[in-house]
Amino acid sequence: MSKLLILLLVWQVLLPGCVKAQKRMNMTVLYESLCKDSLDYLTSFLPVFKELNWHINLNMVPYGKASQGGKVCQHGPNECKANSIQDCALRTHMSQLEKLSYVTCQMTNKKLVTEIDTNCSNSSDIKESITECMSQNGQWKTFQRQSERITNMYNFDQIPAVIYNDRFNESLQDEATEDVKKSVCTAIVETGIDEPRYCLKLRR
Repeated sequence: MSKLLILLLVWQVLLPGCVKAQKRMNMTVLYESLCKDSLDYLTSFLPVFKELNWHINLNMVPYGKASQGGKVCQHGPNECKANSIQDCALRTHMSQLEKLSYVTCQMTNKKLVTEIDTNCSNSSDIKESITECMSQNGQWKTFQRQSERITNMYNFDQIPAVIYNDRFNESLQDEATEDVKKSVCTAIVETGIDEPRYCLKLRR
């Protein structure tokens, strides 16, 4: 048997397992930068995501119940500015975990949330990227319009709204925000991913 044929057979055997290992759950969190409920959720979600981020494609959308492309916000002009800053931050080269950490860090301080600084990121490159994005000719308006479009895809009453695999289920919303770990673990398994060891601890 030729070496090429052997390699092909090995590839066919290993491929299904590799594909399964690479599968991830899509998760979208619609939130507002000055919303206490949003902060409470993200604070609870952060330690869970640290354990499960390899199983999740996370998309955070800082818009919520804003309108007019982010010009009018539920908690006033400061929230509009903070939403835009975070939208810019979420488009940088930070990892998913770094982005969630950055957003959560900023939201813990209402004065900090409207500032472009390095208190929540050790990288000066991130500050430069956000500053450029928030400039007069920056892309923040475009990003907020995109966030508005994504937000308007879902019919929700409360913020934050948590969407698993691009489907929002109103009946599961309370569970998603009140028992974060259980909700995320359940959604991961329902996606067809082998239950992570971190989730197995729930049943012990």
